[in-house]
Amino acid sequence: MGDNHSQPAGAPRIGRWPIRVDRVIYTTITVMAALSIYDGWQQLTITGVIAVIVGPVIAIFLSHVFAAALAHRVAVGAPLSARERRAVVATESRFLLIAVPPVLLVLVLAAAGVSYARAITVAVGVGVLSLGFWGGLAGRRAGLRGWPFVASVL
Repeated sequence: MGDNHSQPAGAPRIGRWPIRVDRVIYTTITVMAALSIYDGWQQLTITGVIAVIVGPVIAIFLSHVFAAALAHRVAVGAPLSARERRAVVATESRFLLIAVPPVLLVLVLAAAGVSYARAITVAVGVGVLSLGFWGGLAGRRAGLRGWPFVASVL
């Protein structure tokens, strides 16, 4: 079961793992949206701040595992085997890494005395920049130049 989307030649990878750009993008958007709308950063401990960052990523991870199990049951008429379940969890678990950059950034900024609210603003900005990177990569691979490329990044 697992990652049933084939990766074309030249698809981005981290080591031997293909990067599912679509999932990186929508998980990043979800996390950035959650961070943008949450209010009350100063009332949280660092553990609470990390939980607000990691929570949406864990929810997406669990939804992917649940969806794969349900889709398998619909298609095959049987639950995932233990081996198939482990494969799905292993495949989907790499998306938990999306929480690492904002958590590290907030930890570093908090250690430097930056308020949680400001650190989250920086983390959201970095998330937006990462989306611009993926847009730029897509535009470059599509052969865009000039203003069409700029629009792809934006």
